[in-house]
Amino acid sequence: MRSHDFYKIYLPALEKALQNDEVNEGFYVKGPEDYIDPKLIEKVTQYLEEYEDDFLKKVAYYFDEKSHNFPSIQGVDIEVYKEQLKSYISKLKY
Repeated sequence: MRSHDFYKIYLPALEKALQNDEVNEGFYVKGPEDYIDPKLIEKVTQYLEEYEDDFLKKVAYYFDEKSHNFPSIQGVDIEVYKEQLKSYISKLKY
């Protein structure tokens, strides 16, 4: 899967996950993978295993820390961190 194809699938799922990140099911906040079409999840998972960039690491940090109700990530308020992710999503879309 090419990077462009991956992000075409991943970014809408990430946006949906960020919209619903206040729902914490016992130390589990649904991440982007939970919002991807089941038909595509295998390809997305394979891409994630093969290619990990700084942005994807930041997404993983965010959902892990959000799941554990931490107020910040690496010294950055979690809500500020979320806004930084949203800003980066906008850049990737265009």
